[in-house]
Amino acid sequence: MTLLTEKPRSTKQTFSWESTPMSLIPTPAFQTSATDVFTAVASEMALVHNCIIRALNSIYLQAPHVPASQHANFVAYSLAVYQGLMAHHDGEEHTFFPELEALTGETGLMDENVEGHRAFDTKLGEWGTWLEACKANKQSFDAAKCISMMDSFIPSLHTHLVDEIPTLLALSRFPALAPILPQKMEEEGKKVMGAMSKTEILPVFLLNHDVGFEGARHNFPPLPPPVKWVLREVCGRWNAAWWQFATCGFDGRAREVKFLGK
Repeated sequence: MTLLTEKPRSTKQTFSWESTPMSLIPTPAFQTSATDVFTAVASEMALVHNCIIRALNSIYLQAPHVPASQHANFVAYSLAVYQGLMAHHDGEEHTFFPELEALTGETGLMDENVEGHRAFDTKLGEWGTWLEACKANKQSFDAAKCISMMDSFIPSLHTHLVDEIPTLLALSRFPALAPILPQKMEEEGKKVMGAMSKTEILPVFLLNHDVGFEGARHNFPPLPPPVKWVLREVCGRWNAAWWQFATCGFDGRAREVKFLGK
């Protein structure tokens, strides 16, 4: 078994999905070189959010160009992205945010971020329901409809994904959180990831994380290399036809999306 050696990619390499329709989020660790707990936690959240951004961008960009013969696989990939996003947000609302409020004793601490979910969850849910109908052959996949539905939630979703990072950085005003916060973040991550199908949803994150991002400085997800290898190379290949649409290969390296119509 050959394990991945994570190397920075050339700064000259650029990909369509880095900025269209949503731009990636720079991590506070990269921007400031700070090493404190709050910077680390906010940076890890930015990496999670970037997986979501890459995945949604890959759907948006490829939808008009995927051949009809691949629509079933594309719908399955898109639905997996939707389910992964919902799992992430549900984990925040039901576990992580309430725990932060309990630990700080500040009721409503994360209300603004929860309201951020409300800004897009109806339209996002409609997109997910439509994808489920397409997968069940109750609807036919329509690229124009897919893009139109995504346009209805992407701006507010992106605002939320960006805004959550400074909220986490601002937790530094609670110094007593410092020894506890990484553990809570890890517990929330394990709970959310543990509930995900290892072959149908988890690869959304693993195959939309560029291991060379920001000079390959990040150990993400924070798992031992052999575990990441198994999740990517073994579990990821179970539904390999779905992951052809992802922004990264099974080795975790960034690539251009397959269907751009060029």
